Amino acid sequence: MSWRHSRQDLLPYVICHYFIVLLTFLYLLNCATKAFALTNTTTQQTKYPHAAIYEAHAIEYLNKSSTLMQSIWTRRRNSFFSLTTKGRGYNVVNQAPIKQEIENDYRHLVRELAINLSTIPVMQLQDPILRRRVKRLAKLQLYGLSDEDYEEAKNLLHTMQTFITTRMVCSLGDCQQTLSMVPSILNHVVRTKNLADLEYFWREWRSVLADRDRAKSAFISYVRLLRLAAYYNGHITPSRTWYLYYDTDNFQRELEDVVWEIMPLYQELHAYLLKCVRSTYGEKLNANEGAIPAHVLEQIIRQAWSSRTVFRTPYPKNQLPTVKQRLEEILVTTVKIIKKSAEFFESLGLNHMSDSFYDRFSRRIGDEELGPDCRAEVFYFPPDAALRYCPKLDYKKLMQIHGNMAELQYNIYRGRLPFGVDSEPCPGFASGIGEAAVIASGTPRHLNQLHILFNHSLNEEQSMNRLFRMGIHTILAIPQYFVNDKFLVDVMDGHIGAQDLNCGYWNLQNKYAGIVPPMRRNEKTFDPDFKFYRGLNPEKPNTV
Repeated sequence: MSWRHSRQDLLPYVICHYFIVLLTFLYLLNCATKAFALTNTTTQQTKYPHAAIYEAHAIEYLNKSSTLMQSIWTRRRNSFFSLTTKGRGYNVVNQAPIKQEIENDYRHLVRELAINLSTIPVMQLQDPILRRRVKRLAKLQLYGLSDEDYEEAKNLLHTMQTFITTRMVCSLGDCQQTLSMVPSILNHVVRTKNLADLEYFWREWRSVLADRDRAKSAFISYVRLLRLAAYYNGHITPSRTWYLYYDTDNFQRELEDVVWEIMPLYQELHAYLLKCVRSTYGEKLNANEGAIPAHVLEQIIRQAWSSRTVFRTPYPKNQLPTVKQRLEEILVTTVKIIKKSAEFFESLGLNHMSDSFYDRFSRRIGDEELGPDCRAEVFYFPPDAALRYCPKLDYKKLMQIHGNMAELQYNIYRGRLPFGVDSEPCPGFASGIGEAAVIASGTPRHLNQLHILFNHSLNEEQSMNRLFRMGIHTILAIPQYFVNDKFLVDVMDGHIGAQDLNCGYWNLQNKYAGIVPPMRRNEKTFDPDFKFYRGLNPEKPNTV
């Protein structure tokens, strides 16, 4: 017998031997793993001997609250059905007391739950999802205030947000007619090329708010209540409560890092636009030290997608195609727009919107509520979500509906999660998804699929013009939202004193955005823009 033949005969025995060794190794590894797990469990039990008791209490509190929460969701759903009977819009008269009652019950529920959960040491809980639920619900923002303080905070917030929509500025040379900032003054800002008009509306709106310290006193009182909410949470630095639902130790610093990251591009865009507005307005424009006056910046941002602008696109002879006429021909009704946007998300493998959704959970905003700038609204009452839509038919509404449908899809998915982790992971998360959907749905390829554009792509010059306008719409606006948020946080944390509010605000505008007031200002005025007041709600801050 040859040596080669002997090796072949031995091969089965060798394989068997190694197989036995492998099984032995796996057995020992399994034993070691179990031993480690047992040791680790024993160690955890030794380290946290009362962990099981805490978990039992947490589960008991959460189960009880989940049952009560289901009752609140049911009432919200019934309220939506009764107040938005198909064919007659939203019953505004009956809306307020029902919403108020439901909100009060919700606030008392989460406040009592937070009091109970705050006694549980979160880090001793073994279940990571349970740990997340407890951590999320154990601390509150304005809901943590007493009934009296909460009502005051809510009223102050409402007062400041009415600054945006209340008619309180005399029309040009005519005090028989008064205008609101949104939408009347902003519409005029988009259309005019008269610098004096911009200065007039910018100054007069702030003069009305400065009367008897109307805006400043409300803001200072509101900050006091935000600090009180932080005190109840045990936060020495009040801004920790403002950023309560962001999983980071220093969210403000992370925001600032983003601003500095985009700053080279922002500065290039800023310099080009400053040159453009100097060319448009000439010597009348007071642009000291390379800064853009605030009222002109607002006009530039508002004109991002306008056909008539104070700035020059890179290729003025090759503008983006007009889609208004095709939109009206192809997507004849708003309902058809909604269904087309739903198809966009269904093509991505997301939820199918059935006929039942359009029949039960889709409602048109009533004619009495329309106004010049009506916006759709998404309702959340798990396991369902609903939509009230604006019946206007234009390109802007087409894009907004895609954003609303993205929020709707997100709400349907988060409604399947346990109470406590079914909320947004951070304020504005759903809005961020909506904005991403707006950008995605505005591409030439998608518009071509909707038969609004005849070509599925733009030529190179048109693409550059589109990107340029997107830069104005987004890049130019980011420092503005950051400044508004940082100003609020710096006041809350005491970095800007009550006697230096206006000076502190303009220092931030100059540092982060290269923006200056159009005229000399002092501490008798309070100059934050209308977006600042809109972002004072902790649930929808300027960071979203």
